[in-house]
Amino acid sequence: MTASRAEKTAIVLATNNPDKVREIKPMLMGLSSSVQVYSLSDLGVDRAIEETESTLEGNAKLKADAIFNHLSDRFENLISLADDTGLEVDALKGAPGVYSARFAPMPEGREPSYEDNVQHLLTTMQHTLERSATFRTVIAIKGRLSEKNGISEIEETVEGKVAGSIAKEKTGNGGFGYDPIFWVNSAQATFAEMTTEEKNRLSHRSLAVQKAVETLRDILS
Repeated sequence: MTASRAEKTAIVLATNNPDKVREIKPMLMGLSSSVQVYSLSDLGVDRAIEETESTLEGNAKLKADAIFNHLSDRFENLISLADDTGLEVDALKGAPGVYSARFAPMPEGREPSYEDNVQHLLTTMQHTLERSATFRTVIAIKGRLSEKNGISEIEETVEGKVAGSIAKEKTGNGGFGYDPIFWVNSAQATFAEMTTEEKNRLSHRSLAVQKAVETLRDILS
């Protein structure tokens, strides 16, 4: 693909979660000198997107499409990047899955905190011996680039996953979400026991972002 673009390509992270932005944005910063990476807060966008799909892939595409459509008039060359992440516990038949961020039952109008979800999962599994689980991230890429021969439309998805198990109690002070109770088989530690650099070498989200970077390099080259 030969590009002829006067302005930089805007890559927008389609999330309002600052923890996700902190993990993903640095991994994209060295992608290309022709790229500018934005979070929604960088652009003054405060938009909640209801996750109504039944799969991680569906929700990632839903969010990428929504932010792309919302910002399409602001940038000639625009790529929206959205992830959906699910913790899939074998003994719970893949739950919480797409409901990972809202797993704990709460009073109407209140969203569960990270701690609410962690404690609810620990309580749910307190008598469960089989504790194997997989953390999975799907990233959807939605974009439009002005090319020498017209407009190029982009729609891609990539996935990263890590095998592990659910610990019986919280360990470590780093990370966020279920990190204190997700034991990573390959590292023999929970995500919360790792430094940011260690987590970014092997986490489900970092593996998905690495694949997204490879895809974007091909698109932008």
